[in-house]
Amino acid sequence: GADPVAVVGDWLAAALNTATTTFEIAPVFHLMEATLLAKLAHLAGYPVGSPGGTTPDPLPPGLFCPGGSMATLYALQLARHRLQPDLVRVGAGPGPLAVFVSASGHYAVGKSAALLGIGTDAVVAVEVDADGAMEPGALRTAVRVALDAGRSPLAVVATAGTTGTCAFDPLNEVADVCADYGIWMHVDGCYGGSALFSADHRHRLAGVERSDSFVWNLHKMMGITQQCTALLVREPERLATCFSTGADYLFQPDKQFGEWDSGDRTFQCGRRVDALKLWLAWKTRGDAGFAARIDHAVAMADFARLLIDASDDEFATIVDTGFTNIVFAWVPPELRPLDLGSLSEADRSRLHRLAPRVKARMQSEGTALLGFQPVHGLNTFRLLVMNPTVGTHDVEAVLDHLARYGAEEWAATT
Repeated sequence: GADPVAVVGDWLAAALNTATTTFEIAPVFHLMEATLLAKLAHLAGYPVGSPGGTTPDPLPPGLFCPGGSMATLYALQLARHRLQPDLVRVGAGPGPLAVFVSASGHYAVGKSAALLGIGTDAVVAVEVDADGAMEPGALRTAVRVALDAGRSPLAVVATAGTTGTCAFDPLNEVADVCADYGIWMHVDGCYGGSALFSADHRHRLAGVERSDSFVWNLHKMMGITQQCTALLVREPERLATCFSTGADYLFQPDKQFGEWDSGDRTFQCGRRVDALKLWLAWKTRGDAGFAARIDHAVAMADFARLLIDASDDEFATIVDTGFTNIVFAWVPPELRPLDLGSLSEADRSRLHRLAPRVKARMQSEGTALLGFQPVHGLNTFRLLVMNPTVGTHDVEAVLDHLARYGAEEWAATT
């Protein structure tokens, strides 16, 4: 569901072929990026000043980076630098660390821990509730266990919109734990962060303003072309102390507008002009247009919920967090109404094998592409809406296909 305006912005950025490294090679784009970061930070409730002055005061509250996984890597390094201020000079300390993320959280946390030398053993999967949201009590217990084991709590990665069920961790309660133990709080809002655009749905991220860092993928729900990821940082001055090397062939302190150079506050140095496509799309659609995109996505999910509820138990909702994701199953007649707790092992196994077969039929016939994943021990379908051109007829068509393929594949299994 790419926004055509964003596509034009991507073309224009490629044609100009510059980079947000030094102000002198991309002055407009430095100003544009700073303004966008400030506006995104304002939506998240971060303390920001008024951008657009002659000097970057205050500093842009973050940076654009290539994807959510890279943003998680940045956040964990920033957290480690705060824990060990001499990190850049002497290297990582010998003491073992602990990083906490919900059992439903993104795999980028483990990959980042491995790359940073923290180690995947340091990543603690925190228990979640039935919807997939982190349990604050379990987080507090996990922190105490880590401390008792001699590990220093480094960071908590809370999730605002998990990949599978679109669960939103209770950010205020997570922030309370982080405040009590002095732990860096990072929010993975790669998917659900865009709920902040909608007055009806921004409440799902209540507490994000208390985080230390927050990643937000605009290339997901907002249709900005790949990639457009903003990493917001509450104390942006930490970016320079953590990543700056002061290379004097690029970042001379005595040159004109040198204070605006953004490249020395990043690991990458040269970066694509990802701000341009977001700027153009936002200027064209406006705040109201961005909000309408979110509200439409939820409205289409609500329509699917109505159809599922009215299906006479042909479909069963497995998890529904009320946002854009619906996790559900097609149910054969002899198992209606579906009760996961009373399924025999044979029926559960047969039903578990059904979703991959149905997806394969859809792919081979080219009718639809719908993901499935195991939830509560059963392969379930995940219907989510991001494209604003999706209408009620599309939702009806997908469910019709599922019903037909489900019946045919169930009859063919033993």
